[in-house]
Amino acid sequence: MSNLHNEDSAMEQEETAALSSPGEIEEVQIDVEQTVSDDLPVEDASDSFAALLDEYDFNVPKRGDILTGEVLSVSNNSIVLDVGAKRDAIVPASDLSRLDEEWLTNVQVGDQLPIFVSSTPHDEEELVVSLSRGLESLDWIQAEEDMEAGVVLELPIINLNRGGMLVQYRQLRGFVPNSHVSSLRYIRNTEERDRLKQEMEGDMLPLTIIEVDRKRRRLVMSALEAEKARRKQRLEELTEGEVVKGTVENLTDFGAFVNLGGISGLIHISKLDWRRVNHPSEILQPGDEVEVLIEQIDKDRERISLNRQAVLPNPWQMAADAYQPGDEVEGVVTNVVDFGAFVRVPVGVEGLVHVSEMPTFATNKPSEIVRRGETVKVRVLSIDVRRERLGLSMMPAEPQEEEILWEIAEEDEEIQDDGAFPEFDEVEIAVEPEDDLEEEPQDAEEDSEA
Repeated sequence: MSNLHNEDSAMEQEETAALSSPGEIEEVQIDVEQTVSDDLPVEDASDSFAALLDEYDFNVPKRGDILTGEVLSVSNNSIVLDVGAKRDAIVPASDLSRLDEEWLTNVQVGDQLPIFVSSTPHDEEELVVSLSRGLESLDWIQAEEDMEAGVVLELPIINLNRGGMLVQYRQLRGFVPNSHVSSLRYIRNTEERDRLKQEMEGDMLPLTIIEVDRKRRRLVMSALEAEKARRKQRLEELTEGEVVKGTVENLTDFGAFVNLGGISGLIHISKLDWRRVNHPSEILQPGDEVEVLIEQIDKDRERISLNRQAVLPNPWQMAADAYQPGDEVEGVVTNVVDFGAFVRVPVGVEGLVHVSEMPTFATNKPSEIVRRGETVKVRVLSIDVRRERLGLSMMPAEPQEEEILWEIAEEDEEIQDDGAFPEFDEVEIAVEPEDDLEEEPQDAEEDSEA
């Protein structure tokens, strides 16, 4: 009896050692089967081994657990995965219907997938899991990471509601309130706001995540915060003196605003072109692509000053290359003033026809000689590239006039250097009195008498 008792004790010690070390299950199984087979019938030995497996702690999955399983088989109705438990996990057809069909076609045997335990199995129940919720669980984790990092996302607008728009973020749906979209936040007219939202449906919208609440399944996003993040990032990328391309997004009386990819800059009306511009719409329209020079960046105020004129060919140099004093060209009168008329010549610069260079200037005003928009033939008198001046004449050329005109131009440069066209001063001509002219013959007669 004592020998039997000793054998039982030895067997229990071996079983306990085997259960404490899962890596030795196979070795213990052989020992148990050998021991049982020596003392028990085959049927009793099988029952004892099954009971031993039931006693082993396989960490039974519980509802709410997130596990990683290896795909064992894929069919239209289910996916079977090995999750390291006593039974395989099954993804039912009802859960597969929630997933993207194209994504499902790429699932293969051996893939590692995240799954959510839908219910705790009891006795012989199947281990039913949800692949859609397993993927969602990873998306919630990723959403929290994206929110912490301030990542700017490009997401499609998939639906609309009264309070805002719904966007697709991985397997989740995010909500964008109306107040967090710059084009909607100040619109109080409901019909107008809904119309704009319908036009945006299907578009990609830059967004950042501002709230993640997994328990309440709240994922809130903001387009305004994304714009701020992009402006800050773009400001760091741009440098003064750099030539960049942008898109005209708005025109005002004082200039044009250009989108440089996340941030806008202003081209002042004086920097739009070499010629005088009365309104930006004369040369630009919203949507036009333009090349500009970055003149100044104010990071604190988030303002960028742009210059379009600087990247265009200098028409004054072109005029100097194209024309010589004495050349005749046709031009268009752009403005008429008291002291003359401004005429734009084909290269794009404007010159001044002084009133003294107009026919019948002594009796008529410039406005009575030419009109704005009229095409006239003019003669080049002088070109000053540095001071951006072009002297023109509507009078016919006279002998030795060229030399006189160049002398006048040089004197004007010395007298006036303020960038404006000089006005010709009145010239006083000294005339000797007639009495003096008549006295000379009388003196001559007196001398002859003497």
